[in-house]
Amino acid sequence: MNIVEVKDNKNCIVKKHNDLVNKARYSLSEDGIKLVSMLIAMIRTDDETFQEYHIKVSDFAKLKGSNSKNNYESVHKIIKELLSCPIKIGNLQANFIASGEYKEGTATAVFEISQKLKPYLLELKKDFLEYDLKDILSLKSGYVIRLYEMIVHQWREYKHFNKNAKSFTFDFDIEEMRTLFEIPDSYRYNDVKRIIDKAQQQFKEKTNITFDYEEYKIGRAVKRLKITVRENNKGSNDILASRKAFINYRRETYKPNPDKNHFPVVINTKSGDVKVNLNGEIYLSGNDDVKTYDNKQADKLWDWLYELVKENTNILNNPNEENLLQ
Repeated sequence: MNIVEVKDNKNCIVKKHNDLVNKARYSLSEDGIKLVSMLIAMIRTDDETFQEYHIKVSDFAKLKGSNSKNNYESVHKIIKELLSCPIKIGNLQANFIASGEYKEGTATAVFEISQKLKPYLLELKKDFLEYDLKDILSLKSGYVIRLYEMIVHQWREYKHFNKNAKSFTFDFDIEEMRTLFEIPDSYRYNDVKRIIDKAQQQFKEKTNITFDYEEYKIGRAVKRLKITVRENNKGSNDILASRKAFINYRRETYKPNPDKNHFPVVINTKSGDVKVNLNGEIYLSGNDDVKTYDNKQADKLWDWLYELVKENTNILNNPNEENLLQ
């Protein structure tokens, strides 16, 4: 078993099967969900099995923006939580982690992810949600983080087929939310509404989406919401706020539309045109052949383009080799 350590948040992409977003039943604290998300972000796209994941307590504190001197106690508490709060998907019931251990000498926590979650986290080719870990680190409350995942998933599914859409409205079932989030029965609707209102405010202030909602009642009880979600556009600074935000922007902007015979070029080079396929992967279309980049090559190309565009935002939408190398 290989050892994986978190180095920084540059390539911290959370990628999980849709069932973990829309069908999984569990309740974790804010810190619990953030640590699980960090573990998921440490999984490599070509991993066929889970590794041993090492997280320094200081790195965890830094990523979630904590200045507390009791972060090691927090990690102890999270380990206990993750080993005692199961996740349920259909008939499966499992813990997020198989083991968790705090190493006193190195101030490091060592984790193994439950093997039962392999179908939901490894070698995902379709039916998945991915986002930058930073997208959730500023959110407060485990419920708010889960709402973010669910709403982002709905929005991106719609945008995949309606690329120019400015907004999207969908039904949201309150009882389903109670079930999936394992909200205590003691919570009345007003308590649930406070969660939704908190999410609405935090999304607007801290994320790349925003939403409004209308309540629909059966009798006197609110049973569902109509949620209208929109992109929270703040200009090129948001697009360049993170590598992942930039890549998502490029992928969505430059995805082909075969029906309209439209195949945008990400970069013009002397070797050919770099394009994005329908799966969001970049490839080189030369004069005689097509070359698909492997993960390392793709990472290098995205890194190169991201850093250059950050230095000169004027070339954000005109990244040909000639002006990039000026």
